[in-house]
Amino acid sequence: MRWFLALMFAFGAAQTAEATCFRDCLGARIQSSSDDDEIRKEAKECHASCEAKVREAMQRDGTLVSLAGCKAEPLSRDDLKKLRAETPSYYVQSNTFIWDFKNPFPDKALTKIEVTAQNMDLNQIGFTGAGLVPPAGEGVFVIPAFFDGYPAVRFAAKVEKVWACPISK
Repeated sequence: MRWFLALMFAFGAAQTAEATCFRDCLGARIQSSSDDDEIRKEAKECHASCEAKVREAMQRDGTLVSLAGCKAEPLSRDDLKKLRAETPSYYVQSNTFIWDFKNPFPDKALTKIEVTAQNMDLNQIGFTGAGLVPPAGEGVFVIPAFFDGYPAVRFAAKVEKVWACPISK
């Protein structure tokens, strides 16, 4: 099964017109023999590496300073719908939630996500993840130790909120 997931992930990354930093990084690090712990570890390391590159780029272009005093606000319902409509779907691999995408908003940096899923008792539980997706740029939200219930109800995971900070140049 793991070799199938690794192959599917590598094939999916190769098929995208513009692979993101995260997909390039994780695709190069996981092998068909990688176990769940290795995949989670590599996902966390790729997230950190790619986010460091985002911060460096925002520092160079002067937009990182806009984040310094920003208290992020949840996106409006309409903006959340736009984000979901214009970005690829998230996926869960090795109990790690991964949402790798390009931010459609030219004036907002996305900084936090809240996702709900179900536990083994079919009760709703919430997970949050921090990240940095620059305006009109790429980024990823990674939530390790994400559990989305029984295999038959794994489609119950839902992105509830995404927080953003306005960015000015």
